[in-house]
Amino acid sequence: MQPTCRCAPGAILSLLLLVGGCEHNDHNHENETISRVSLTFSPADGSAPRTFEFDDPDGDGGVSGAFERVELSAGVSYELTISFANALVDPPEDITAEIEDEAEEHMLFIVGDVVGPAAAADTPLISHRYEDLESDYGANATGEDLPVGLVNRIEALAPGEGSLRVILRHLPPINDVPQKSGELPSDLASGRELPGSVDVDLTFALLVS
Repeated sequence: MQPTCRCAPGAILSLLLLVGGCEHNDHNHENETISRVSLTFSPADGSAPRTFEFDDPDGDGGVSGAFERVELSAGVSYELTISFANALVDPPEDITAEIEDEAEEHMLFIVGDVVGPAAAADTPLISHRYEDLESDYGANATGEDLPVGLVNRIEALAPGEGSLRVILRHLPPINDVPQKSGELPSDLASGRELPGSVDVDLTFALLVS
C-alpha cells in the first residue's frame, strides 16, 4: 500500500503521515484514498464538541498535509469519534462507512503520550479506552466481538504538550484465518510487529491545558 503523501516535520513535532487506501479484497474494490481524518472530542458535560483535522488538499501533489493541534482541557472526559473521507472528489466520499461495513477487518490504535490498550506512556497526558465493538456496525460473523476504535473514551489527565498518534490497520483474513485479534493493542504497546497493512498513521500535536 503506497502512502498518498508524506508531511514535513512541524515546528512542534515531527508529524508522521502514511495515508493509504483500504484494500477491499472481499469485494474487489480498488484502493480508496483517505485525504481527511477528523477527530471529534465531545465533552461528557454536554458542552460543544471540538474537532481537529488532518487534511491533505492534493493527495500525492506537492503540498504537504496540514494538521490541527489537538487541544483538550485537563480533568475533562471526552467521547472521541474518528472519521475518514476522500475530500479529493466532489462530493467528498465517506470512507468511515466502508470501515464500518468491514469492521471485522479494521482496528484503530491510539498511542503517543497516552495510557491505554495500545500505549503505556511514563507520563501520559490522556487515557484511552475503546467504546465500540464490531457488532455496533453489523453482525459479528467471525470470532470474538472486538473493538474497532471509531468511538473511544478519552480522559485528559494532566496539563502538558505531547503527541497523539492515530493508526488504522486493515486486517483481512488470510486463507479464512482472521488476522484481527484482541491481543493486537497489547502487541503494539510491547513493540511487536502487527499483521495486516497500514491505512492511516498520523501523529497530531497534543496540548492539554
